[in-house]
Amino acid sequence: MKHPALLAPLLLLAACHHDVPAAASAEKLPTIAVQTARAQRSPRVRSEEVVGTVRARTVTAVSASVMGTVRELRVSVGSHVRAGDVLVRLSAGEIDAKAEQARARLVQAETNLRRAQDLKARDAMPSSVFDAAQSEQRVAQAALSEAEVMTGYTVIRAPIAGVVTEKRADVGDLALPGRPIVVIENPDALRLEAALPETAASAIRRGQTLPVRIDALGREVAAVVSEVSPTADPTSRTVAVKLDLPQDPALRPGMFGRLLLLTQSGSALLIPDTALVRRGQLETVFVVDRGTALLRLVRSARVSDQTVEIVSGLSERELVVSADAAQLRDGQAIQVKP
Repeated sequence: MKHPALLAPLLLLAACHHDVPAAASAEKLPTIAVQTARAQRSPRVRSEEVVGTVRARTVTAVSASVMGTVRELRVSVGSHVRAGDVLVRLSAGEIDAKAEQARARLVQAETNLRRAQDLKARDAMPSSVFDAAQSEQRVAQAALSEAEVMTGYTVIRAPIAGVVTEKRADVGDLALPGRPIVVIENPDALRLEAALPETAASAIRRGQTLPVRIDALGREVAAVVSEVSPTADPTSRTVAVKLDLPQDPALRPGMFGRLLLLTQSGSALLIPDTALVRRGQLETVFVVDRGTALLRLVRSARVSDQTVEIVSGLSERELVVSADAAQLRDGQAIQVKP
């Protein structure tokens, strides 16, 4: 007993044949010159897209080294800075007081040392007292140097050249060590950061060039794999991968990107997509057999690069009509164009 699901395509195919008038039977149809192509097996290439984000390769969060109040903030979001430019000035009363105290102590120590030198020259002071005066002056000098270093921390400079992308404090806020005040990124060196599935990441190597599509640009760019994490995230089962992007003034950090991965898995039987004839739910091709075009039911998988993969109904190396196949009838005589 035939299954109803199998009878439907056959009935539809029969109906297609019944549409042809009797006068236009296969014997009376004219011979048509056609182009042909052979069904060829080719490695099956599977494409996979992995979403990622464009980020700057160098991102620096600038924070204070000492606690103080923000007295002056010279930049805002979008400001371009050079390495060494002053970004923030802090007001730190305790540090300033210690610096003044260290200066006064050094002045006193140097005065005492000069007196000791005069007395030492007249042999009116023991060597031990003179040595103590010299030691006191050196200690005071070191204390002033330390205080000046701490004072220098109240002036925060840009460690790199770039653009300020975040401002996390304002004038009057309390700056704490380790808490970022501004974030600077270098927009001239960008990369795509993506999380690849474990199976796909195993084939990725440093230095490999892969296509990346940036939706905002509407085109693909060539990116070079710069980092591949040696471990996988146990929660998402993904591997972090970073790819260096070429310089492009239209690229901006934060843009959305797609990493295009091509993997090979088995082989596929391919024919030109123009050889496939679709009538409703039926998929057919015309196979060339001794100067005759024979209608053949097939089942396709997917179309790509002007070819279609045939899953069933056709064998490798069979010759099919590759152009204007819809104009043919089953059993019609044909002549293969050279």
